[in-house]
Amino acid sequence: MPLSMPYLFLGIVLLLTGCAVQKQGQEPVLLAAANVSPSFVMPNARERMIYLARQEWELFGRPEVSNTIEPPEVTYPNNATRAHETLPPFFSRVFMYWYTATDLPIIGYEGEIRPWSGAFIVWLARSAGVPESDLPSTVLHWDYIQHVMAGESARRFVSHAINTYAPKPGDIICAPRGEAFIQSIHNYNELRRGAYHCDLVVAQRPGELDVIGGNVMDAVSLAHIKLDGARKVLPTKARPWMLVIEQRD
Repeated sequence: MPLSMPYLFLGIVLLLTGCAVQKQGQEPVLLAAANVSPSFVMPNARERMIYLARQEWELFGRPEVSNTIEPPEVTYPNNATRAHETLPPFFSRVFMYWYTATDLPIIGYEGEIRPWSGAFIVWLARSAGVPESDLPSTVLHWDYIQHVMAGESARRFVSHAINTYAPKPGDIICAPRGEAFIQSIHNYNELRRGAYHCDLVVAQRPGELDVIGGNVMDAVSLAHIKLDGARKVLPTKARPWMLVIEQRD
C-alpha cells in the first residue's frame, strides 16, 4: 500500500536527521550522518552587520554624502526623491532603531526627533546577534565607546587611535561633534565623554573606505572616506575621525 503523505514526510525527516527508532521498550539510538556538510557558510556577526547596514541604506534610497566639502552635500541616484527621517516609511525604521536601544522617548521637548545615529549602530549589533556584554544598548555613542575602551583585548570589540590602525569592513569609526569639543582634543588619550558620531565600515578599496551611518543628512547614508598610503583614515573638518573600534571575529 502506498505511504500517505504524513508518513512519507516523517520518513524523510528521520532519514535527514540520521535518527532511527529501536524496537518497543528500547531507548532510541542517534545515528551519526556520514560525510554530511552544510551547503553554505553561515555569515558571522561582522558580515551580518554589513549586510543589514546596506539593506537599510537601500531602503533610504541610497543617499551618498560628501564630507570633503563644506557644508557636506548629499546626492541620490537618478535624482530620486530625497529621504527624510520624518516621512513614512522612514520614520518607522528610525522608530525601530531607537526602541531597540532605549525606552526613552524619541521625540524631544521641542517636538524634534532626537539624534538616532547611536541607536542605528546598536540596532545593527543587536540584529546581527552581538550580545549586550560586547556592545551595550544606548543612544549615545560615547556609552559604547567607553565600554569598549575599558574592556579587555580578548573581547569582540577593541579600540584604536585613528592613526595607529587600518580599519577593515565591519569595524566602526568615530569622530567627535561640535567645534568647541573638537578643538579641545589633541590625541586619542584625551578622548572624553561628549557628542560623537560613528559609522560602520562596509567596504574597502585602495585609498578609500565606504562607511554607512544613521542620522546623516536625516537618513541612513553612505560616505567615502579617504585613506593615506598606510591605509589609515584621513580626518576632515566635517568628520575629524579619532577612534576605530575593531570588530574581531
